Amino acid sequence: MNALLYALRDTQRLRTFLFWYWLISPFIFFFYQFAVSRGENVDFREMLNEPAIALAFIVSCISLIMVGLLRAAETENENTERTFGMFAVAQQLLTGNIPGFLLSYFYTRSLWDAPREPFAPRLRWVILAGMALLGLLSLLTLLAYVNLATG
Repeated sequence: MNALLYALRDTQRLRTFLFWYWLISPFIFFFYQFAVSRGENVDFREMLNEPAIALAFIVSCISLIMVGLLRAAETENENTERTFGMFAVAQQLLTGNIPGFLLSYFYTRSLWDAPREPFAPRLRWVILAGMALLGLLSLLTLLAYVNLATG
């Protein structure tokens, strides 16, 4: 139990877990969809015409972009990582990714007492543009899920 509590406070370990989670989970989804499409003799493009599969595909692609933004924030400073972590918590909650939400929450919490430095002095516009794009895509995905559930 103490090892788990220590791991939830270790920023480097949480960053590694989050990185690998966001990197591996889309490929598991892609492999599963490929296996299903081959098993049913259906083209992958035809499967993407199904709204639920298309939305899951978009969320998987968003996860891959999150990996890049995590690495970009990591190369800056702790304040940039914390700001990105708060964004990741909201984004993962919007897309319904509960494991990603929990990992992002504990990652952000581990960075909470970090010194307040300027936000992303080198990659400011890259990180902000990526966060804005992913925020918009996540909001559109949420609206599509709600429309799919009520329609």
